Amino acid sequence: MDGNSIYWHSLTVQEALERLGTDSVAGLDESEVLRRINIYGRNEIKAKVKTPLEMFANQFKSILIIILLIATLISAFLGEFFDALTIAIIVFMMAIFGFVQEYRSEKTIQALKKLAVPRARVIRGGREVEIPSTDLVPGDIVLLREGDRVPADIRLIESNDLEVDESPLTGESTPVEKDANVVLDPSTPVSDRVNMVFMGTYIVRGSAKGVVVATGSSTELGRIAKSVAETKEEKTPLEIELDDFGKKIGLIIIGIAAIVFATSLLEGWANVLESFMIAVALAVAAIPEGLPAIATAVLAIGAHRMAKKNALVRKLAAIEALGSVDVICTDKTGTITKGEMTVKVVRTFNGFCNVEGSGYEPKGRISCSGVNIENLLEMLAAHTFSDVKLVNEKGVWSVKGSPTEGALLVLAYKGLGEEGVGKAVNKLQLVKTYPFDRFRKRKSTVHIFNGKYIVVVSGAPEILVELSNTIQVGDGVKPFDNDSKKKVLGYVEELASQGYRTLGVAFKVVEAFSEEDSVENVERDLTFYAVLGIIDPPREGVAEAVQIAKRAGIKTIIVTGDHKLTAMAIAKMIGLDVDNSIALEGRDLDRMSDDELAKIIDKVTVFARVTPEHKARIVKVLKKKSYRVAMTGDGVNDAPALKEAHIGIAMGIRGTDVAKEAAQLVLLDDNYSTIVEAVKEGRVIYENLKKPINYLLTANMGEVATVFGSQLLLMPPPLEPVHLLWINVVTDALPAAALGLEPPEPGIVERPPRSAKERFVTRRKLVYYIVMGSLLGAATLLIFNMFRETSLQLARTAAFTAIALSEFGRAISSRSENQNFWKLPRNKWLLPALLASMAMQLIAIYTPLNKYFHVVPLDWWIWPAIFIAPATILIVDEVRKVLGIKIS
Repeated sequence: MDGNSIYWHSLTVQEALERLGTDSVAGLDESEVLRRINIYGRNEIKAKVKTPLEMFANQFKSILIIILLIATLISAFLGEFFDALTIAIIVFMMAIFGFVQEYRSEKTIQALKKLAVPRARVIRGGREVEIPSTDLVPGDIVLLREGDRVPADIRLIESNDLEVDESPLTGESTPVEKDANVVLDPSTPVSDRVNMVFMGTYIVRGSAKGVVVATGSSTELGRIAKSVAETKEEKTPLEIELDDFGKKIGLIIIGIAAIVFATSLLEGWANVLESFMIAVALAVAAIPEGLPAIATAVLAIGAHRMAKKNALVRKLAAIEALGSVDVICTDKTGTITKGEMTVKVVRTFNGFCNVEGSGYEPKGRISCSGVNIENLLEMLAAHTFSDVKLVNEKGVWSVKGSPTEGALLVLAYKGLGEEGVGKAVNKLQLVKTYPFDRFRKRKSTVHIFNGKYIVVVSGAPEILVELSNTIQVGDGVKPFDNDSKKKVLGYVEELASQGYRTLGVAFKVVEAFSEEDSVENVERDLTFYAVLGIIDPPREGVAEAVQIAKRAGIKTIIVTGDHKLTAMAIAKMIGLDVDNSIALEGRDLDRMSDDELAKIIDKVTVFARVTPEHKARIVKVLKKKSYRVAMTGDGVNDAPALKEAHIGIAMGIRGTDVAKEAAQLVLLDDNYSTIVEAVKEGRVIYENLKKPINYLLTANMGEVATVFGSQLLLMPPPLEPVHLLWINVVTDALPAAALGLEPPEPGIVERPPRSAKERFVTRRKLVYYIVMGSLLGAATLLIFNMFRETSLQLARTAAFTAIALSEFGRAISSRSENQNFWKLPRNKWLLPALLASMAMQLIAIYTPLNKYFHVVPLDWWIWPAIFIAPATILIVDEVRKVLGIKIS
């Protein structure tokens, strides 16, 4: 039975049981279970998974990979087996790397399965049994208790003080109170279906009995799995750029090869075979086949640096893409905040306290004015200590029990310290507990102290106001008249309007107490003490990170399943301009078309009460408006939007496996501030990817200009095929790799994000490549012509060396597009790379290997003339920078 085709929350318990053909006492018998398993299948999420062979084959669809494969065949045909082997290794390495990344991405659906509970307690044939959760079928009667993860979508039959953490599904940070007896409107959203529990969530408090209404792919979790599977994974900007780059280079190569072949034949400098070999060698040289490997190395090193800063990269190409985003859509719970309730404000009748710190870590100063808070903290410590525990596991603080009571205990630890809390618990020894009840909306504890009894009550402030006839004022009490009650309720409204959950605290001292007393009698005639403002506050450093992002031209939008007022309060706390922007709820989105949303989305800062479908839709609308979108999240509900976004960023600690597998980046510390570091690395890497491209394309264009120019000038070819291949494979590689390791240029974080339309190879840059390549070619031809009359072999050796050294000059100038190299931080890798390349060039000239390169040793007096070429290239480009002529 498809759990999503029937509005189970709008049916009474009896109607649901009748529709499912089951009994709440006896459950299903084994024969009926087997029949239903055959009909509905196992309670597991199924998805089509690509085979490893399919994933590996997909790696060869890139046009650049195809060109490199052709280059491999051509090099082998020319007898350059070493060159062919090098290119083949590069291609295979890229394919393996891409396969590994895609294989990990396809594990998203497998991660969803892990959220299912391994075992479930059910009633079958009138007996309570424990079974694998995969054996559940619609109609099974399931028993739930505190700590259980819900194994299927379930319509509640009975509930006892049931609270459920639905943050993995809805993003709601506060546990949701459930009530089996409620019957809801069919249009009620998932986050408000209080008579149901859903697969993947877990029980925080209480117990329940329910009937399974949907299993496997029919659950709400299953719908998300389907959405993840159907969402086409977005190509990163780098992948798009390299594909586009490969197509352009491919067309240029074909044209160059054809022209060189034709002109060589027409001018009669070579026969058909020789002309073909020269044209093909030049075409192979024109392909910067080392660039993909260099790009991979640059990204891998960037990923290593980011890992040290707690940002784990799942897909290397995503690193540079992060540097281009101009909108971050961030979930609130677990991303901006820790997902941990914290008392931030204590308000008494004649004073207040501000509490520092966030989450469950018991650190933070309490600053008070007009109030002595020690007595309150002692009562809260004794009130909560027996029902909630504060634990520290591997440096991570958490609470076992109610998050709200955990917040009260943490407050007590902040003010009293561990020793003070222990003394308070011993001082106010617990006698009786009246647990929190959704109908009473409060919890009470009775303690004995100095022969008297102290009753401590926490709960809804408006209820405690009505139950109180006195109020604490300083160290004494006074009658709680109507004016005083209005004042206190005003505090409650003020805190609520700021996004806080409010909790009241009251007490009374009595001479005698009997456990036979009714709870109503115990909880009357109270003394109202304080109103507590509780919120899941921003992490430390988030506000600063948001401001840095703002200065970098990046807009932050909160997209959460939490309440609007709470989300707006958090937005204001981290410095977002809430007053001059728009906050929308999910129901607002439901009334809007995509076009209507697109008209106002630029002004939106907060999206609240949203569903998983809303999140993905928001990302799509932003993308249609040409924004580069990053989506952060931690829950199951975030997975589709993480895949839809240009960059998906998951939380490593709190994040579900689903979110981690769907994302390209995982924040190991769950710290929003880490995103700023990732943005910086992304921008540095993008700049460092441009530098080898600028270097290689100019150098390759110089090789083309040298050969093609000689033909136009009716000169013999100055370079042979072996020279072109040697320069391309050996002398280009190390300097290009070193350029990819440049330290950050000054002010890189403060720059605005690059335009979505910006490309690695633009028309302006193409002109630049042609001009600089032509200059390089002219300098090489000049050297060639200087020694041509002496010896053709000597002239070719000089030209071969001159073009190699010219590319070294280009490497120095390529360290920055617009800043002179002497103003940049030192690149410790470049000089060794140039020296190593120079050494290889000298080996080719001055060792017996020179006969394979068809060159001769050069006398010392030839070298000054050769150095004219690299000096000219370097000086011209540095003068351009001084004049402020930009190439992009």
